[in-house]
Amino acid sequence: MRPWRFMGQEGSQVFPGALQPGAVVGRWRVLGTLGVGGYGAVYKVEPLDAPGRSFALKLSLHPDPARALREMALLLDRAWHPNVVRVHATGRWPDPVEGLPYFVMDCVEGLALHTWTETVNPTFRQVAMVGGSVAMTLGVLHARGVLHRDLKPEHILVRAREQVPVLIDFGAGDQTGAATLTTTTLPPGTLHLRSPEAIRFQQRHWRQPELRYPYREADDLYALGVCLYRAVTGHFPFPPGQEPELLAVAITERLPPTPRDINPQVPEPLSRAILRLLEKEPEQRPRTGEAAHSELMRGLLSGGAAAFEAHLFDEIPGTPNQIRRPSWPAQPYLTPAPRPRPAPEPAAPRRFPAWGWLGVAACLGLLLAGPGTWEVLFRGWTRHTTPQVPESVSAPLGHKLEIPPDRPHSVPVAAPVVAQKEEHVPVTTKPPVPPSPKPARALKAATLASCVAGMACASAPLVDRPTPPAEDCPLDAQEAMQKLEIEGIQWAAKFDPNRTGLVTVREGRAAVYTHMFEGRVRHNSMLTGTLYVGSKRVYGRFTQLRQEKTGETFPVCVELWFNPDHTRGVPRSEGGDENTAIVPNLMSVKGVWRYDE
Repeated sequence: MRPWRFMGQEGSQVFPGALQPGAVVGRWRVLGTLGVGGYGAVYKVEPLDAPGRSFALKLSLHPDPARALREMALLLDRAWHPNVVRVHATGRWPDPVEGLPYFVMDCVEGLALHTWTETVNPTFRQVAMVGGSVAMTLGVLHARGVLHRDLKPEHILVRAREQVPVLIDFGAGDQTGAATLTTTTLPPGTLHLRSPEAIRFQQRHWRQPELRYPYREADDLYALGVCLYRAVTGHFPFPPGQEPELLAVAITERLPPTPRDINPQVPEPLSRAILRLLEKEPEQRPRTGEAAHSELMRGLLSGGAAAFEAHLFDEIPGTPNQIRRPSWPAQPYLTPAPRPRPAPEPAAPRRFPAWGWLGVAACLGLLLAGPGTWEVLFRGWTRHTTPQVPESVSAPLGHKLEIPPDRPHSVPVAAPVVAQKEEHVPVTTKPPVPPSPKPARALKAATLASCVAGMACASAPLVDRPTPPAEDCPLDAQEAMQKLEIEGIQWAAKFDPNRTGLVTVREGRAAVYTHMFEGRVRHNSMLTGTLYVGSKRVYGRFTQLRQEKTGETFPVCVELWFNPDHTRGVPRSEGGDENTAIVPNLMSVKGVWRYDE
């Protein structure tokens, strides 16, 4: 988005996102800049008629003022609270009717939560009190239908004198009855603070951009747990520097170390309360802000309250006010989270093909053929197991599935599943069983053949979904590909660098690995993006490249190609379903200026 500019006095250009001290907005004089974001800039100001008093002025930078107007309405209407920043004045600038909207708030003299904990080094009692106050504030706001939706340590300021938290920046906030402004599946936010259920919703519905995640109170409470984890340990439970794909898997599938694992001084009741806020399933967390407050306060009222009087971090000897941050473990995610229970979704009715009824009719006809049929079927379909032959179920020939082991010091990801040749395992010979009568054997075979044939006919054919829409490659990705010398270049890649033959891939977020060097791209570098499974081919669009060994990342536009016929996508082999496909592990990728349909 190009920066807005206006003509000031004497024809000079004025940029709303870069106002200098002395500039006047309405009846307010700018003293300095407090922060600039994508949607607004915040300035420290003083009133022209009462110099010396400090306030914060938030000026919208977006050509569409709907977001700024909704934040103003939310703060003025329902979000008033002693622990929420107050609004004192509103207006438009530079034109009082057509100009950009702004509002003037308290200038909170305090530090962001994580900065406060590492600068002041408070006691655990003080941190629990601050966390409990935030929980109670959220409880009041939630009861009024207000959701913050972007709670992070930077948006929790702790006043220096009273050590009271103040919530700021409701730019992504929402209230019951407000118009929907979000144009993406998830509301604006930060990945490492998103709840597991929000990420799972995006993973399930990424093909349906018109759907919107129903953000709830539990999402705000989860974000509070992330903030408090960061406060008492010096680390986020899921490091924000991780690649987005790995970070999403960690949030949804792995349990973080307990706060006491990182900082042994954390009182056990406080550690438990924080982990309760970080539960993977929303129903396992405290249901309200008041309930979260009770859990955070519980330790202060118990016999172990003395542990809360210790300071968060050890100080470095000989250097006053310098703390030693606890180290993060080398292998933090050793415990997998319990598998989430998927919410039941109504399935679209599938038409049962007419010819599939032939198999069903044959099955019913044989079952009703006579009284001896039940005995024959019972004998034919009953397993005769012995201690020498373990009872097991094998995959069909050519589809034995194996999941590669997790890489050390990394978060496990959904690796592609590989189709291998059948393994011949020695089996102890079964003792002879008296032969069944031939009519029974023939009837069993006929029944099985008829039923299997009927059910096979009854399965619906794969539906050919449309290919992803065309889109241009962003300029930063074009520049990066020129720097890497891969623009328009087609070269080899693998779904799994350690396998050969066929692999099973799934629609959604995925990674492939470059095979051999090309341009300035190293061998075995990782391309991350999205796979689209069609009825005949699998398409792939990759938007980020991570260099092997160096770890450098670049935005790119790379598409999945198949070298023998030089066409987009990889042809499917027999097997798979609407969301999975069996394809060759070795294929081609190509740097493109535009993704075509």
